[in-house]
Amino acid sequence: MSDRRIQLRIVTPDKTVVDMPVEAVGAMGSEGAFTALPGHLPFLTDLQPGLLWYRTEGHNRDLAVSGGFIEILPDKAVVLADSADYLDEIDVERAERALKRAQERLAAAKAEADDAEAGLKTDISRATASINRATTRIKLATRRIGR
Repeated sequence: MSDRRIQLRIVTPDKTVVDMPVEAVGAMGSEGAFTALPGHLPFLTDLQPGLLWYRTEGHNRDLAVSGGFIEILPDKAVVLADSADYLDEIDVERAERALKRAQERLAAAKAEADDAEAGLKTDISRATASINRATTRIKLATRRIGR
């Protein structure tokens, strides 16, 4: 690998989204925004829901991530993300429908909170994760298209 590139690998539970050498990668971690270049000091951080970008051949590519972790090493970056979607591939209307369904599930789960135990906690966690994922997709995609 060239000393001007780092190997970027972005993996979700469903697929490998990216596995290629890049010039830089950046995102929002728990301690704030960061940009990693080749030779960067090693670190590990969680990813905040939002934008993850990388530069290859002088052009930036933007992805919406809904959380996860990133490990930076001098010659590579590994992202384990809950979800990762290229902004130009996000279907905003579909994300808005998913947001509405998740909000309805969350409201129903909270209404039943007095009657259930562990199963309800799972429903609330899934609904909350869906809301975060859909909200991130909508926010980033609509900003990209100026809507």
